[in-house]
Amino acid sequence: MADLAISVQDVSKRYLAFDSQRARLRNMLQPSRTEGASEIWALRDIGFEIARGEAVGIIGRNGSGKSTLLEIITQTLTPTTGAVQVQGRVAALLQLGSGFKPDYTGRENVFLNGMLLGLSRAEMENRFDEIAAFADIGDVLDRPVKTYSSGMLVRLAFAVQVAIDPDILIIDEALSVGDYFFRQKCFGRLRQLRDQGLTLLFVTHDTGTVTNICNRVLYLQKGRLRHDGDPYQGVRAYLGQDRDAEASSPGSLAAEGRAPELLQQELPEEAQWRRAQGSRPGPGGLLAVRILNSEGELATSVRMKETIRVQVYFAPDPECRAHIYLRLKNRFDQIVFTTGTYFLDLPIVELQQNQLALAEFELEMSLGGGGYSLLVIMGYPEPPNRMGAILDQTGPIGPVVVEGRYEHEKVPFLGPFGLPVSARLIETNIGR
Repeated sequence: MADLAISVQDVSKRYLAFDSQRARLRNMLQPSRTEGASEIWALRDIGFEIARGEAVGIIGRNGSGKSTLLEIITQTLTPTTGAVQVQGRVAALLQLGSGFKPDYTGRENVFLNGMLLGLSRAEMENRFDEIAAFADIGDVLDRPVKTYSSGMLVRLAFAVQVAIDPDILIIDEALSVGDYFFRQKCFGRLRQLRDQGLTLLFVTHDTGTVTNICNRVLYLQKGRLRHDGDPYQGVRAYLGQDRDAEASSPGSLAAEGRAPELLQQELPEEAQWRRAQGSRPGPGGLLAVRILNSEGELATSVRMKETIRVQVYFAPDPECRAHIYLRLKNRFDQIVFTTGTYFLDLPIVELQQNQLALAEFELEMSLGGGGYSLLVIMGYPEPPNRMGAILDQTGPIGPVVVEGRYEHEKVPFLGPFGLPVSARLIETNIGR
């Protein structure tokens, strides 16, 4: 364990769901009595080791066991089976506001948290100005924290945790709260601490953050560890799961607008979305979707105004009338852009039986910074601008993060999206 920060050995966590209050009461009085209860396993046989200085991301859908695992590692929850060993001072941001006493002021909570983490009052006094400057909430520090907004809470909580020089920092989605510029400030500090040897364990749904900060990813699916290793491979495994099985300038087709290319080769091995084998709804349907950046790599994040390629592999319907549509949505589930072969006057040509087609769209991502999901639809058009019957569609693919570092660099525009624009200065004699 000399070079290990965290060791998780065959950890499982079981909960009991009771069908009545009487059955629950019987179990409380006699834990061995489980009549009227069903087992729910939040984690099954999880095992891994994290070396000192590693930055590890944990990803997975809601209910996959991510938060349960963190609570077990921080010893706020006891595993049903298995063991966890942690070496070093641990700082954790789990539930928003946890560790704060609501009736105490922010200042009082800073000292209380520091002393709970093993620092003396004198040590906290030496660090207080640094904490207050990082949190940057001004006189609010002397108000009870029960009056704070969620953004103020996370500012203060993060400032305290990073100021105590932890050996291990554990974060569970807390940084999804708060304003854009403070999140930038936090991630800058995390990179600095990571480079200084901090062990980071980070739970997030933001795959762009995972690949940017972490050198290793754990992917959980339904309580089991499905991937432990390279961040990009872990993200691809997460994004590539069959979502159907679980219930800007206009785009253009590549190669100067020619019809979808006939393909004889097999589908690509790596894709952000791929239909599970044998689950195609009919003779025609969507098979795989890839999103590539300007360098031809699978994209989880792109720069503002970067041109991406969306490759849609599909089997045409028997009559070759269904078109391919792309729809982008922002984090508020608002449609920000829709295009497709029908809008672009690109015919779906007749194909031979058992052949595949590839529709490749090029899009300039003139969108404001943030995460966007992609929905691909195969459907029949209704003139002039309506979509009729839908033959097939993917679930949300992504998110793809558009990186707009407003605080640190010049960006091409401000706002939710960019418009084609040009300008000139004309010298006149007005006012002379």
